[in-house]
Amino acid sequence: MSAKNAEVKKVSMSLNDLNIVKKCDDAFEFEYISETTGKGTGVFINVLGSHSPKVQGYVRRELNDLRKQAEMAKKRGKEIERSIEDDEGFSNEAAAIRVIGWRGITEDYSPELAVQLIASNPIIRAQIYAASNDLENFTKG
Repeated sequence: MSAKNAEVKKVSMSLNDLNIVKKCDDAFEFEYISETTGKGTGVFINVLGSHSPKVQGYVRRELNDLRKQAEMAKKRGKEIERSIEDDEGFSNEAAAIRVIGWRGITEDYSPELAVQLIASNPIIRAQIYAASNDLENFTKG
């Protein structure tokens, strides 16, 4: 046997070790970075991963509802019209569903306040999506 073959280790992993969906249900905390200074603000947001069942369930329900509305409109010989505001609202809600808590904000976390925060600060929304979509945040260790 060659030295190279002797160095190969057998690795065993359980299906649970490979379950990204489950890992995305464990919150990841990140610090909101100021858009003006590029430094941490002392505001920390806890997010679920984009593959979390809660996140995926929301997105699927909303998209399925849109498909149903479009199909019903088509049967009536009409097209469904969505405004930019509708799409922005969906984007805000889809970001807010990922947020499960925070610290460094005076008001206690609530889902309604998460929507308000995201609607009023597109930089935070972008950072929430970035943290939630980065699978390394949920698979370290």
